[in-house]
Amino acid sequence: MYSLFNLIIALIIGGAIGSLIGWYAALASRGDNKRKIILELESQLDQAQQNKADYEAEVTEHFSRTADLLNKLTDDYRSVYTHLANGADQLCGDQITMSEPALSAPPHDSAEKPHLVEVAQPLDYAPKKPDEQGQLSETFGLEKSDSSAA
Repeated sequence: MYSLFNLIIALIIGGAIGSLIGWYAALASRGDNKRKIILELESQLDQAQQNKADYEAEVTEHFSRTADLLNKLTDDYRSVYTHLANGADQLCGDQITMSEPALSAPPHDSAEKPHLVEVAQPLDYAPKKPDEQGQLSETFGLEKSDSSAA
């Protein structure tokens, strides 16, 4: 029959071929797994970018609509004010005067608002009295005594 030498050679060659096939199959399946993960991450990235673009479009649309509504509100306010001014002119004559320049722009002159001239930024420390040390002084709150120096 077959010799023992031929049987050992066949087993070694078969084992080597089987090992190579198993190694290639492991690499191929691992590579497919990486490709699947990469494709999944790319799809998640595309979805996140699409969600961000949709959100930005919604924000833009919201503020555009808000600006349109504020413009409409301003126009409505002007028409109501004009109506009231015309009514006051017709009904009250010279007793009440409502003018159109009041609609154009609010006054920004600080001379008209003297109570805002003296507004100061709040202090982040307690101001000191003229005859005391301030709280930021190195010796604030420490009493000098002759016994501590000795």
